[in-house]
Amino acid sequence: MTPTSPLISVVMPARNEGDRVGATIASALDAAAGPAGVEFVVVDDCSESGKRPEVGDAAARRRTTVIRSARHLGVGAARNLAARHARGRILFVTDAHTRFSTGWDRTARKLTTPHRILSVTIRDPESDWRGYGCRLVVPHMGTHWNTGPPGPTPHVHVASSAGTVLERALFERIGGYDEGMVHYSGFEPEFSVRAWRTGAEIVHTTDIEIAHRFKPREEVTAFLGAARTSIVHNCLRFGTAHLPESMILEMVRLHALEFPEHIRGALALLEERGAWRRREELAATLPHDFAWFVRRFDLLDQIGRPVPEK
Repeated sequence: MTPTSPLISVVMPARNEGDRVGATIASALDAAAGPAGVEFVVVDDCSESGKRPEVGDAAARRRTTVIRSARHLGVGAARNLAARHARGRILFVTDAHTRFSTGWDRTARKLTTPHRILSVTIRDPESDWRGYGCRLVVPHMGTHWNTGPPGPTPHVHVASSAGTVLERALFERIGGYDEGMVHYSGFEPEFSVRAWRTGAEIVHTTDIEIAHRFKPREEVTAFLGAARTSIVHNCLRFGTAHLPESMILEMVRLHALEFPEHIRGALALLEERGAWRRREELAATLPHDFAWFVRRFDLLDQIGRPVPEK
């Protein structure tokens, strides 16, 4: 295996990440069993001056492609753009501020199959906390972390953005991340539900751990406040694409009660970006409906009620 024929492409969006990108690449190379089989594709998502991705030393630069966007794409479109430039058979989707466990590439090669997505364990480097994939919360359309290891059948609803591994051909068959969503939030659960409905499976592994830098509370608060209308829209678009029609109005009511100052703008985006057309496209092309996903996981809504099929 040579640098010109990578087996694994690590893809990551980077907005204002600076030298964190280089540290992530160095960690992945240092921890890899076969670093010659790894490449990195970084999308500089319209970073501010002085905060653009810094790749690192010459060895890292030889293995890294940086694509600069003149406009803010958001994480979904940025990942899709990176995937289009990737050459590896396997995509390892992560963030630009992570650290990799020893032998991560060997495990990824061993466990990835044409119909399987790997969800890897996410670790907080500042504590003992670990996340083992996520579970879907309906009809809010958010997620909760699984905080205990999976059982003997390690299927999970949702793989984390910091550690989603799959063959590039499967990524293309699923259709990548939904670019009808805006900037941030909701991309991973929507992609994961659509993957299940496509016929793929999401299997969690504890054999790969990714240490992830989580934003400090004050940074999270400021970020969410600025992005709230987009986040509400993304939840509504996710639900409109997949939920039974009888739950869509309930979803809208929940968000209207929680975010009254943002619901009007979110609903306007929903119409502008063709959410109902997206629903029709998925219904016409995916082999499984959302009711199948509900039955697959015995899914209940967020207060413990059965989820209706229609």
